[in-house]
Amino acid sequence: MKIAVIGAGAWGTTLGDLLARKGHQVALWAREHEVVEGIRKQARNAFFLPDHELSKDLKATVSIEDALEDAEATLFAVPSSHLRAVIHPLRHLFREIPCHVNVAKGLESGSGARISQILLEELGTIENSPDDKIAILSGPNLAGEVASGKIGACVVACPNEQFASSVQKIFSTAYFRVYRHSDRIGVELGGTLKNIFAIGAGIVDGLGLGDNAKAAYLTRGLHEMVRLGTRLGGRPQTFYGLSGLGDLMATAASPLSRNHQLGVALSRGENFSDVAGRGRVVFEGVETARMAQEWGKRLTIPLPITEEICRVLFDNLSPREAARNLMSRSLKDENE
Repeated sequence: MKIAVIGAGAWGTTLGDLLARKGHQVALWAREHEVVEGIRKQARNAFFLPDHELSKDLKATVSIEDALEDAEATLFAVPSSHLRAVIHPLRHLFREIPCHVNVAKGLESGSGARISQILLEELGTIENSPDDKIAILSGPNLAGEVASGKIGACVVACPNEQFASSVQKIFSTAYFRVYRHSDRIGVELGGTLKNIFAIGAGIVDGLGLGDNAKAAYLTRGLHEMVRLGTRLGGRPQTFYGLSGLGDLMATAASPLSRNHQLGVALSRGENFSDVAGRGRVVFEGVETARMAQEWGKRLTIPLPITEEICRVLFDNLSPREAARNLMSRSLKDENE
């Protein structure tokens, strides 16, 4: 197939490389000229995936129009905060392509919309109709490990089971196993909400609170994820799969996780604006925490971990004080 990959961050580059090595014709779009030049001349994305040599068959371009020419499918790897701005001016071109897969995670600022909702709206597609070929690919996938060929798995979700099966075959390799799912909302929310708790996991590690605290924190974080995710339309069991629990385990434990790195930095007394200003990295968990807090208020759902993380991020609360606040809450039944 000819596949246009929109977004040349670490994950978009990794998947573009994976697809090119499988024999697909891949055109990778990057906003940055220096990224494109590096891929063309050195077969490396020096800014977002510097340690990995890319397939010589991976083509890079700064022109979205060129990337989309004759494409049979689109892979979106654009941060949620930029996705609509990328699609909207060229939506007439995107609408000519029948199949779309999103691999980015996050909620739209202000509206709280999931990425699939943005795509449905911009592409003029009716949700759950026969034309709804918009899939979400999510799971415990650290880009550097997948790029190195280390064994991993993910899940692709779409209400169109035939399309989900096709995507499953397109991405699966000997080291990258893809499962399919029909709960697009749950898969999408699992991969998105877990970023909130990955920040907190970094704080737990950075403060040296220990393994008991880490296990208790992640268990309660998963409980909070399921509580909000099911109210927003996901099925409970979905959050115990690869895009929920699986992704949470990876991002909460690995120093490769951007959101975990942010949490560690916060535990050392740095504030978010200072950390964000040091590079081109997008911390999706930050805006997700803000929007999840808003959803909690609208739906009157208690989200104590999310609320404390927001206070650390936006109100300059010290991480250690946030931990004390959680430990001093009134005693409850575990199911509450």
